[in-house]
Amino acid sequence: MSHNYKMTRAYNEQNWITSIDDVHRGLKCNCTCVDCGSQLIAKKGAIQANHFAHAPDDQKAKNCKWSYETELHLLAKEVLSNNKQLTIPIGNFDPYSFTLIFDHVEIETPIANSKRIPDVIGYSKGEQILIEIAVSHFCETDKVKEYKRLNKNAIEFDFSNFVPTSDVITLKEVNDLFENSNAKWLSIAPAGYIGEICHAHERQLIKDLMNERDKFLSEFEHEKTSLYSAVTLLREQLQNLSYTKNNLEVIVKNDEEKIRSAYRKEYKGLVENIKYASQKLAQINENIASRSNLKNEIDKYEARLRSELNFKNQDLISKKKKLLEDINQLNSVKSFTIKENKENAIKAFQKEKNLLVEQFNKSLESEVSELSFRKLKLESEIIQLYEDRDAVQKSVNEKQLRLESITVQKHEIESERDRLELLEKSIIKQNRLYLNAAKNIERITPDLKELTRKAGIPWPFTHDLVDELSKEIKP
Repeated sequence: MSHNYKMTRAYNEQNWITSIDDVHRGLKCNCTCVDCGSQLIAKKGAIQANHFAHAPDDQKAKNCKWSYETELHLLAKEVLSNNKQLTIPIGNFDPYSFTLIFDHVEIETPIANSKRIPDVIGYSKGEQILIEIAVSHFCETDKVKEYKRLNKNAIEFDFSNFVPTSDVITLKEVNDLFENSNAKWLSIAPAGYIGEICHAHERQLIKDLMNERDKFLSEFEHEKTSLYSAVTLLREQLQNLSYTKNNLEVIVKNDEEKIRSAYRKEYKGLVENIKYASQKLAQINENIASRSNLKNEIDKYEARLRSELNFKNQDLISKKKKLLEDINQLNSVKSFTIKENKENAIKAFQKEKNLLVEQFNKSLESEVSELSFRKLKLESEIIQLYEDRDAVQKSVNEKQLRLESITVQKHEIESERDRLELLEKSIIKQNRLYLNAAKNIERITPDLKELTRKAGIPWPFTHDLVDELSKEIKP
C-alpha cells in the first residue's frame, strides 16, 4: 500500500494505545510508535488530518515497518472493544447472519493451555470467541489445527480487499468492514450456544439436501421411466420409419426409373407423333395449295374455253352472216333447221361443261373433308399426349411430397435425440454437484462425529451420507 497513509494510533506514556485526538500537539504528546518504539510528533493543524509522525532525527524510525495494515488492525480491535458486538455467520454452508453481544472483550490476550494470541477475545454468555483479523496474512494451518484441538470458537474476518478512501482510516470505515466483509469459522466448539446453533443449521441443511436429493431421485426415476418408455417408443417408431423409408426409397427409386423410362418413351413417341403430324399437316397444306392451284387452272381453262367459245361464236356469226349472204336464196325451212341444229350443239356443250365442273368440285370437297378429319384426329392425339404427360408429372410430384414428409420425420427424430443428449448432460452435471457435496460432507463428517462423541450426542444419521450422495444417477 502507499506510504502516504497517516498514523492515528500510538502508545502513550502508560504504554496504552491512544488516539491522535486525545493527546497534545508536537512532542508534548509523549507518544511512541507501535512498531519501532521511536518518539512521535503529534501533528494537529488546519490543513491536513491530525496524525502522528516520526521525529526526523530519530535513528529507530529508519527501520520502522509501520503500514496501513498495522493501523487497520489497531482500529479493528478498538471497534470491537468499543461496540462489544459482532455480526457473525451461522454455519459454513449457506450461512445466515447473527449479531453476537459481548459481555467482555480482551485485546491480544493469550489463551489458556496455548501460546497462541488471537487479535481479540470476546465473551458472550460465558462462551469464549476468538477473533482473527486478516489483512495480508491469514491464519496458518497449524494455528487452525490448535484451535480445533482446544475446541475453541475461532472466526477470521477477511479485510484484504479494503482500500481506504482517504489518507486516514476512520472508525466508521472499519465498522462497515465488519458488517460487509467475508468471515469464516476456523473452529467451532462442539458444545455451547454457538456450536449448537451452527451444528443445528448444518444438520438442517444436510436434511434439506437429502430431502431435495430424494425428491430429485424420485422425479428422476419417474422422468427416467417416462423417458425410457418414450425412447423405446421412439426407437420402435424410428425402426419402423427407417424400414418404411428404405422401402419407400426403393419404391421411389424403382418408380422413378419406371416413370423416367416411360416418360422418355412417351416423350419420344410424342415427339415422333408431332413430327409425323407436322409432316401430314404440311402435306395437307400442300394438297390444299395444289387443289387451289388446280382450281385456278380449271378457272383459267374455263375462261380460255369461254374465250375460244366467244371467238368461235363470233366466227360462227361471221360465217352465218356470210352464209346468209351466200344462201339467202334458200327457203325458210332450210334456214330454220340450220338454226335449230346450232342451238342443240350449244346446249350439248354447255351441259358437258357443267358436268365436268360439278365432278371437279365434288372431288375437291371430298379431298378437303378427308384432310380436315385427319387434322382433327391429330389434334386429339396431341391433346391426349399432353394429358398423359400431366398425369406422369402429377405422380412424380406425389412421390416428391412423400419423400419430403419422410425427411421432416427424420428431422423430428434427430431433434428428439438432441434433447435426450442435453438431458444426459444435465444428469451428468447433477452427479458432479452431488459428488462435490459428498466431498464437503466427507470433509466435515470426522469433525462432526468427534464433536458429537465428545458432547455425548448420538450420531443422528442411520446411513452413510457420503455413500448416498456419491451414488451416480444413471441416465
